[in-house]
Amino acid sequence: MAIAVERHQMSRRAALRRRLFSKERALQLALVVVVLGVWQYVGKREGDFILAPPTSVVGSFADVLSGGKLWEAVSSTVTGIAIGFVLAAVIGVAVGTLMGTSRSVATALNPVVSAGYVIPEAAMVPLLIIWFGLDTTPRIISVVLFAVFEIILSTYAGVKNVDAVLPQVARSFGASRAQVFRKVICIAALPYIFAGLRMGAARAVKGMVVAELLFAATGVGGAIQDAANAYQTGKVMVYVIVITLIGVGFAGLMQLIERMWTRSWHGDNTER
Repeated sequence: MAIAVERHQMSRRAALRRRLFSKERALQLALVVVVLGVWQYVGKREGDFILAPPTSVVGSFADVLSGGKLWEAVSSTVTGIAIGFVLAAVIGVAVGTLMGTSRSVATALNPVVSAGYVIPEAAMVPLLIIWFGLDTTPRIISVVLFAVFEIILSTYAGVKNVDAVLPQVARSFGASRAQVFRKVICIAALPYIFAGLRMGAARAVKGMVVAELLFAATGVGGAIQDAANAYQTGKVMVYVIVITLIGVGFAGLMQLIERMWTRSWHGDNTER
């Protein structure tokens, strides 16, 4: 038993080394170096006013950190994104599931969902400000509008494309409708659902920043607006990088939840 555990640990370490030192990782690192080099060259040539080079961005990052404004802006933005995304996820998965399991619901909601998907969400922000003012509410609604339709459509596609044979087989073994829905349809549609959640997470970040940039001068979007008005290109780049990290973080969180959920489901099935 101890030998088997040791072999398993050695194989995991070997796999980790292969991932860290693979050709793909070397290519990624080389690409990052090239991009930073070109950015540094162009930035130095054009000047900080046009495109602050990485060396200036590092200095601007230190200034932003020392000012204490960064954490306040990030906290405001992340809180709004989290609330809006959770609402979008609940609404999107529920509506997409209903559309996928009921033809009448799909027929009724398809025009609304299609229209909502093609309408530029940024065009709705002024109306949200008029209706709800300049506090947190319109920003959260903006996040929901940006994210929810991706989740609805992905969930709808996942539920609709479940192989019709699977529910029939489950019913032939005595499964109830609730069991068929929970253990067959939902599980089969999970890859689509999580794909929609990952795309929705990225769009949720865009929705929050767009709302902050257009009207609500708070959060990271408001910080970008203030830095741009002061012609501080380095600080603008700092906040753009922060937004990118927030988006990558939310997408990574969705991937982590998907892996944990899948692992848990496979573990439950193995025990049975």
